[in-house]
Amino acid sequence: MGGAASLVTNAIAVAVILLLGGLLYLSLHGFNNPLASFNLTSTVLQYNSSQNGTILTTTAQQVNVSGTEAQLDAYALGLINADRQQFGLANVTLSSEPSAQQHSDSMLTNDYFSHWDPYGMKPYMRYTLVGGTGAASENVAFRESESCGLLGCSGAINVKQALQQMEYDMMYNDSACCNNGHRDNILDPSHNQVSIGISYNSSSVYFTEDFVDNYISWSNYGISASTDEMHLQGTLQNGYKLNSVQVSYDPPVVNMTRAQLDNTSSYGYGQTVAGVVSSPLYYYTGIQTIDADQYSTQGNGFSISFSMRSTIDKNGPGEYTVLVWLNDTAGHGFLGSTYTVFVDSKGGIYVPNNV
Repeated sequence: MGGAASLVTNAIAVAVILLLGGLLYLSLHGFNNPLASFNLTSTVLQYNSSQNGTILTTTAQQVNVSGTEAQLDAYALGLINADRQQFGLANVTLSSEPSAQQHSDSMLTNDYFSHWDPYGMKPYMRYTLVGGTGAASENVAFRESESCGLLGCSGAINVKQALQQMEYDMMYNDSACCNNGHRDNILDPSHNQVSIGISYNSSSVYFTEDFVDNYISWSNYGISASTDEMHLQGTLQNGYKLNSVQVSYDPPVVNMTRAQLDNTSSYGYGQTVAGVVSSPLYYYTGIQTIDADQYSTQGNGFSISFSMRSTIDKNGPGEYTVLVWLNDTAGHGFLGSTYTVFVDSKGGIYVPNNV
């Protein structure tokens, strides 16, 4: 039931697009020179790994002028919703989590193109670190000015036109490379939000779409590092039901070079290693069964708690992602939330420092 991603290259337009996997196109003016009315500031993104004691820092150039970044986000949101409306789908709204902007900033600053980042983290790991509580599926696109060649670039790229072309390519030029993975992500009916990231310089634009399924109002969400107890307590949108809770595992993240990042294509949620049950009468086959310490559902509410320690001891250091699966009103199953737990070489739970 997990997600997937793919890679496509448009050599003529020098547009490259990756996946996981409004009513009208908004009309904005004055972007022929994308840097003319934009001031650039620095955003520092930092991960602190307890495995080796090192701190890796990247400084990203990010648009930070009141109204300007919002206008670009609104334009991109309009492109997305125009595509969804053609197929009778509800609009997505703009997510407040900065996961997409963070990743676009990182790609521009470090000159790479991937769903991974230089610290080896996948989208759902970064999504947890910025406070995301739904489930995010990522599209990433890159476009370079067509006036760029071996001797450099002779003209500034038009950001609005680049966004429009990248969205079009994900919708209509996606079958050969990616089995319409980007298109399927844009047109997934379970998505109700999207985090948008747009980063650029005079010659290149990086565009990230983190589509989000967000249907749970959380009252208790997260893990206690001292007790290894995971708590999931919340209320579902009316008519939605809890399906299951599972745990996936990824090996410890490691730093990645630009060449390694550029050579990536697809990603998934790691290996499913455990499932949580409400009673000893139930069990999973092929993976570990975790007996919940508490597992109650009443109306639209639920409250679940369980220890992660036996799963951590069995699989060792790495990243453990708690996957909360839901059913919508028609009984369609989808991933409603992910929460990644980071475990060091000593088996301790830690939180990478992400600013």
